[in-house]
Amino acid sequence: MGDQVRQWLPAVGAFVLGVLFLKLKDWFKRLVDKAGAALYRRLAGSALLRRTALRRYTIKTHERHRSFSVSFQPARNRAMDMASVYVPLRTATGFGAEQREATASLHESRQAVVLGVPGAGKTMLLRHTVLAWARERYRPDLPARRTWYDPRRRHRVDLGTPTDIPVLLSLHSVDLDAGDITAHIVNHFADHDFPNARTWVERALDEGRLAVYFDGLDEVPTTQRPRVAAAIRRFMKVYDRCRAVVTCRVAVYRGEFAQEAVPVLLVEEFDDRLIQRFLHGWPWPPNLAPDTVEQLLGALRDTPQLKPLARNPLLLTMIAHLYSYEYAGTDQVLPHNRADFYNEVTVSLLRDRDLERVRRFPATLKRAVLQQLALAAQSVPSDAYDRLAMPYEKVRREVGAVLERLGRPVEETDDILSEIVDRSGLLLAIDNGERYQFAHLTLQEYLAAKAVQADVLLDRYRADPHVWREVVRLWCGAEPRDCTPLVREVLAVDPLLAFQCLADAQLIEDSLADEIIAHFGALLGDDSASLEQEAVVAAFGVVAAQRRVRGVAVFELLCAAARDTTNPARARMAVRALAATNVLKAARFLADGIAELPGAEEALVAMGDLAVLALEDRQLFFSGQVARVLWRVHTEKATLALCNAMDYYGPEAAGVDAYLADLLRDRGLEEVFRDARIQQTGLEGRFEWVWKPFTRRGDDQTTRVVGMLARCLSDTALDPDATLPDDVQPDPRILVPLALVDTQADSPVRIGGPVDRWTGLLADPVEDVRVGQRAERAVVREMTRANALPHWRGWLIDRLPPREARQTLNVLLTSGYLTKAMWERSRDELADRKKSAWTDSVWWGLALYVVTGLGAIARSVAALLGWHPWNVSPHWIAPTVGLAVLLGGFTLCFLLLATMEDPEVRVDYGVLTWITLSVSLSTAFALSALLDNWTVAAVAVLLLLGMVLCMRPGYRRVKVDLSHELLRLIESLATPYAPGQGPGVSTSASSSTFVSNSLNPRR
Repeated sequence: MGDQVRQWLPAVGAFVLGVLFLKLKDWFKRLVDKAGAALYRRLAGSALLRRTALRRYTIKTHERHRSFSVSFQPARNRAMDMASVYVPLRTATGFGAEQREATASLHESRQAVVLGVPGAGKTMLLRHTVLAWARERYRPDLPARRTWYDPRRRHRVDLGTPTDIPVLLSLHSVDLDAGDITAHIVNHFADHDFPNARTWVERALDEGRLAVYFDGLDEVPTTQRPRVAAAIRRFMKVYDRCRAVVTCRVAVYRGEFAQEAVPVLLVEEFDDRLIQRFLHGWPWPPNLAPDTVEQLLGALRDTPQLKPLARNPLLLTMIAHLYSYEYAGTDQVLPHNRADFYNEVTVSLLRDRDLERVRRFPATLKRAVLQQLALAAQSVPSDAYDRLAMPYEKVRREVGAVLERLGRPVEETDDILSEIVDRSGLLLAIDNGERYQFAHLTLQEYLAAKAVQADVLLDRYRADPHVWREVVRLWCGAEPRDCTPLVREVLAVDPLLAFQCLADAQLIEDSLADEIIAHFGALLGDDSASLEQEAVVAAFGVVAAQRRVRGVAVFELLCAAARDTTNPARARMAVRALAATNVLKAARFLADGIAELPGAEEALVAMGDLAVLALEDRQLFFSGQVARVLWRVHTEKATLALCNAMDYYGPEAAGVDAYLADLLRDRGLEEVFRDARIQQTGLEGRFEWVWKPFTRRGDDQTTRVVGMLARCLSDTALDPDATLPDDVQPDPRILVPLALVDTQADSPVRIGGPVDRWTGLLADPVEDVRVGQRAERAVVREMTRANALPHWRGWLIDRLPPREARQTLNVLLTSGYLTKAMWERSRDELADRKKSAWTDSVWWGLALYVVTGLGAIARSVAALLGWHPWNVSPHWIAPTVGLAVLLGGFTLCFLLLATMEDPEVRVDYGVLTWITLSVSLSTAFALSALLDNWTVAAVAVLLLLGMVLCMRPGYRRVKVDLSHELLRLIESLATPYAPGQGPGVSTSASSSTFVSNSLNPRR
């Protein structure tokens, strides 16, 4: 009995140890994690862990910037995907100038200053740029993959050669007394899971591998701004190889970087296309109608005074919020001026719709508190440190004074303050509640205008015109009161502000209004007032859009000035003012004079869908100018109008084919092509194969439209003197097949010439996009001269984006010209190439392994229990052999089943072989001890090793006769645009200095 107990003791001990292990494994895991984290913090900046740290930095950067809040009320706070909702902002060289994506402009210069009005999206632009960099390397939206050593699905970070690693520094938090800019960059990396990065950061700065974005120069205190700007200038000079971008409000920028010739970019306002894209991505409540966006767009067209607000991203957010909870599904009309709009926004945000929550304080009391706080915040001198945020103690004093004045207990100060912050979102607690500021400066200015008296307002405006200018305008529109005395006083000091007040005021004497209009009517086109032209244009637009007698008179004045051929400058400014009215009658006037009125084309583009309606209503003779306007408007209505023009006039009329081929690049407009009603001509059938790799269910109409466009572009390419309209870039999904496919060939046609030389030119790694473009064009020219590439195919390749052009040339050099059949089935074969299937031999191998291992396991168990003594020593060999066989079998089964479940998993065959060999040797040892016959054991081992061939995962792949380069090209063309990329993003080089005349009147 004692012997049996002793024999069972090891098993009992193993069982107890197993239980303890299960109990302690979580504690042990936490201990290991802590030790690993401590080790990582210490060694993250070392050569050993730098790439690991960069991967963590990439993931953390993605997590920080992938979403943003679109709700002012914390109770309704919803984080939205920035990649799906954020609309790329743009820069311009002036009114009506060609506008480009801001992300493209940022990449064209190593240094830049980005200016914009409040709420224009400067910070969002930088966040989106940072997110685009992270998403190029880390894509959690794609399927996660397993590895043989980790069964959990993980998203990989593909760093490649990391360049332009983004660092986003908020300048309001940069304290130069606590450290220089480099120290703040090091702290930024530490805050993003890359600690102890000082040495690495210094080297990366020297090598030019960082892109540092300095956000919010305007948020730096006035007294500290020169010092911070000087530090940034020194940084740009020392680390001139690094990308450096500074953002600032237009009204605050004083040319701090002008001497260094740093290019200046201006963030442009939204046009109709960007407004629509933003609203389509808005998180509308589920109970609203599906056509809510169309209803809101129609409401904006009916309220021209509100349309300029919708061109500002932050104010558009307010409009969408207000429409979601107050106007959608009702017959109410949106507010008709700015002051009424801000009033509706504040009322809506102060209304608590959660009936289950206790409301201690009425909305009127909270509004009084907010007005007092706004007046106090607005009264802070402009040169004060961070004047937008008030200390907690000052906020408590102001709130307490309001409560005492209204007969409420002062002890309720903290409670009402918390309710305002937590439930309205109008007031924000920052720095852990140490300071408070309004959600947006415009809301603060409106609430201050509601609280201040006229005489006090004038005194404060005279003392600090820049701070109180907007408050004066909002005061005039906030109440239906006679603004004549105040506007008359302002006219003597600042005529422009008086004109802006006239546009906003609800009641003013006609004589004063006529005096102001006459004064500025004489200044139309006056170059001496160029710095104020945009403000004058905007004011004229608001007044002329009014339905009152004064508005009609101003509208007629502008129309007469626009027809004045003796003064082109005056006529051009009048045309711009008509566009600023945002009314249909102005769009019709401009449409009638599109060929004669100076600047009419640019003005119509600025009016967006109103211009489309006007052009359709007038049924104008279709011309290249009309087609270009529709193309530049770039909305669904404009695209549909171009499709209708193609149906009526033919695809070759006025360059319609090229414009539509360019619009096809916008994946958001593909639905328009799918719904287009275009009569079949029979000619498009010859080119319907072009769209086959990209077709989806219901794409029959798109296939026909693309066939027509492909036929037209093919004919254009065959014309030696052919050109495309300026700035038009047809969709690569049309150009690539036209350049690659020989429609007459039954098999691939290899090209002749020095293919190795051309391939070598394209294979050289190039970081500068412009250098890469020159190499591609050189290859095209050489191939054309060598008669290896027809001129018309080279013409098509030259019009491809750099990446697609290089990939297309690689396909030509490796595979030659393709057949139509190869192109049509390329997408299917790309999918087939990724598929894999298990062979039955895997299951046979697994079964044989189990049968063979049973003998070794049985022998080990028998020796362990004393049933069949082990004739070798030491005795612990028995459990070791059994454990090796058992764990080996489980490991093999796990690996093979994992690869069967997820075909993307690839088993490391070195590990597989090591496991099989170790198990085989253990089995041989056990069988020899069992049978006392090494010969039999050797045969068993050979049998087991032979099974390795069966155990290797077997893949049945569909035979693919297309090159790897072609499949990569198809995959690239079929992949939707990543954030920061897409239609209109130009990577070509050009002058990086941008000066815009479209500045907001707030200076």
